[in-house]
Amino acid sequence: MAEYLYAAGIVPNQMLATALFYGIKTDTMGLVRGATPADVEMFHTLQALTDLNALDEIQRAQVPASYFKGLVTAFQAARIRGPLLTTYLGAMSYPDQAAEIADTLLRLQGTTWVICVGYYEDELIISVRSRARSGGAGQLVRAVVGDLGMAGGHGTMAAGHVPLNGVDPARLAETLEQRALKLLDLDSHAVGAPLI
Repeated sequence: MAEYLYAAGIVPNQMLATALFYGIKTDTMGLVRGATPADVEMFHTLQALTDLNALDEIQRAQVPASYFKGLVTAFQAARIRGPLLTTYLGAMSYPDQAAEIADTLLRLQGTTWVICVGYYEDELIISVRSRARSGGAGQLVRAVVGDLGMAGGHGTMAAGHVPLNGVDPARLAETLEQRALKLLDLDSHAVGAPLI
């Protein structure tokens, strides 16, 4: 988005620059995950316009107790199958919860792939993270979601949204997980070892 603004000759105000900077910083983990040359350029350009106090408030924002309940749910539901960790969150407090938890779980030693699924309102949300040298998170999530919804991403991070349309979210999540296991050539019948 920042690229489009600058291409149109629009310099964002401090509040917008801060939000755009935070988005790039978060999505690329400070330029170490999947950053493109354009990301690097916009990161440095926007950094000069950023309100550092507002950025600090965003990064250290307090969260409701439901955030921690979501972590507990994710950790208890997490299953490990070789390089893949999957978890189902059930109902989420906010739509980005799956992505945040996927980022956290990717830190587990020995994990190459994380698939975190939950639902918010009337949509199932799938978040995929990868440490694979070849990347492929975007390709994987597009193949997993298929024609059930919309998906996209790039090498190390991706997401998809599937309308529930009255379908049981846990059952739909299981369908997506089975597709992912097949695509990653993992045993789709294995229950997986619990994380905790």
